[in-house]
Amino acid sequence: MTAQPAITSINRKPVSGFRQAITAGSLLLTTFTIVLLFGSCNKFLDTKPVDSITPETYYKTQSDLDRALSAVYDRLGDRRTYGSALYGFLAFSDEFYLKNQPTGYMSNTLDASMLELNRCWEALYVGIERANMLLDYIGGAEVPDSAKNEIKGQALFLRGFYYFVLADNWGAVPLKLTSTKSPLEPNITRTPLAEVYAQIVKDMKEAEGLVKDITAYGYSGRITKSAVQGVLARVFLTMAGEPLKDESKYAEAKTYAQKVIDSKIHALNPSFSQIFINLSQDKYDIKESIWEVEYFGNNQGVVREGGYVGSWMGIFCPNLDTGFAYDHVHVTAKVYNSYEANDRRRDWTVAPYRFAVVSGSSPRAVVKRTDWTSTQIYERSVGKYRREYEVTTPKDQDFTNINFPMLRYADVLLMYAEAESHIGGATATAIEYVNQVRRRGFGKPVETADTDIDIPLGIATQDFQEAIKLERLRELSYEGLRKHDLIRWGIYVTTMQQQVSTYQTSMPSNLSDAAIKQAQRVTARSILFPIPNTEIAVNPYVSQNPGW
Repeated sequence: MTAQPAITSINRKPVSGFRQAITAGSLLLTTFTIVLLFGSCNKFLDTKPVDSITPETYYKTQSDLDRALSAVYDRLGDRRTYGSALYGFLAFSDEFYLKNQPTGYMSNTLDASMLELNRCWEALYVGIERANMLLDYIGGAEVPDSAKNEIKGQALFLRGFYYFVLADNWGAVPLKLTSTKSPLEPNITRTPLAEVYAQIVKDMKEAEGLVKDITAYGYSGRITKSAVQGVLARVFLTMAGEPLKDESKYAEAKTYAQKVIDSKIHALNPSFSQIFINLSQDKYDIKESIWEVEYFGNNQGVVREGGYVGSWMGIFCPNLDTGFAYDHVHVTAKVYNSYEANDRRRDWTVAPYRFAVVSGSSPRAVVKRTDWTSTQIYERSVGKYRREYEVTTPKDQDFTNINFPMLRYADVLLMYAEAESHIGGATATAIEYVNQVRRRGFGKPVETADTDIDIPLGIATQDFQEAIKLERLRELSYEGLRKHDLIRWGIYVTTMQQQVSTYQTSMPSNLSDAAIKQAQRVTARSILFPIPNTEIAVNPYVSQNPGW
């Protein structure tokens, strides 16, 4: 990655050396694969090559390590992970439905043969294999130990994070901690879920002591100490809930959220909308936005690292110059109605307008910004990721430079409050942290008490926990967390069954068919994805998840 100033305020996003190195990293892995495939042939074994790249000869210089680490990061941005799937068509919840998608991969029609599901599994394990390879060979690099440790810490965290996503979505999965040295290595069985989580925690805790503070970079695309600590809080909250239900982990979740808070590096941006305008305008706010998946450009130049944030999930717009967005992701009335009067988050999260066609056709239609009526709720698009603010030109129909937020400081405050509520109840500190998030939502000073907005002291613990759940919906919707939250709270299936009834009784008939079918497909088996057929076909030791 190119050199960055050590700042704590908003900066213009540079062309990332990490991003430029990803293609090289991918080619490197392809070369290693070829070596493995042909390594068993006697013809090759008899002659020692002197002009080829192998893992033993590659990981030597700082550039080698940077490219290899870029390849590990790269899987975060795959369309089947955080390119769109894990906050979209593989993450159905009560916060959105996909318009006119009663069948197909965007209809919540899942099975073990689904290509997109197979590719998601594959992308995560490719990320793990790349991390394992880097960790296996980094010891031989001819660079200072400080440089090795910085890269090792990021690789450890990313390996742990990829396993966290796998465990969160598939349950017990094969746990592999070294790179593949031969295609003849034996298959691996599914590791018990508690052991997978133990390894996730081990990797991330080790990473915590190796990575740098975010102020060393001044941007949010790297794994830093705050990112590790905040994600560890998320991991421990997950372990405390379904399915492990290890309530002792609430204390550790609180501890790691507190570490982020105590660092004094982070703070809430006074403006909720500015968080997302920054994402569109290639600006960083490291106080609020702790970790982002990086995207760059419009895929029309040499560096092709654009993403789908804003085009796949954005305000429907059939005009390229304004900022093209597909008419896929629509909000639910549940999200819209969750906001109280004067909560400014509502009209940023749920777009209050559309770009209506005046003349012409997509993607060059002449459009006019037109407000929705007060009764048109299900017609509305997600408003967080607005391409009209995008600064990259020319704008592409599909690819955007908008980063995806993986961890924000508001989430850390809410995680602390949730963990504390299960330890000491509705304490003054926990209530204050939730109230800071609420005050910002209403455009008020975050550290000034406001009786019109604040949750009062003395609230019953159960009521406070329900208030936290509602606040997470208001604050964090469309950031890839809602389905995860509903599952760990043990209410995913019942919530989606309630959505079916809501769609049937309150949704316009021209929109309800697809939404009803998508929600109806959430049943008891939907807590976990099916193990992909591509895995079961090559690994007889992997059993299928219940119901699939």
